[in-house]
Amino acid sequence: MTQQESRWSLAHTGNRVLLAIAVGLLLSALCGTAGLTGGVRVTVFAAVAGVSYVLVTLLHHFRQR
Repeated sequence: MTQQESRWSLAHTGNRVLLAIAVGLLLSALCGTAGLTGGVRVTVFAAVAGVSYVLVTLLHHFRQR
């Protein structure tokens, strides 16, 4: 028997991407309230989303072992 992953788990790539985008948007919005504009907010969003995705993916792979 194999254990089926929940569709809400981080085993699905789409869920990890959605989580990374949500975290990136949240921190980008916080940067906006702090007075940062334009390119800085886009850079913060991209960096935070990328780092979030990598961390969640690594966490998922280490938990599988």
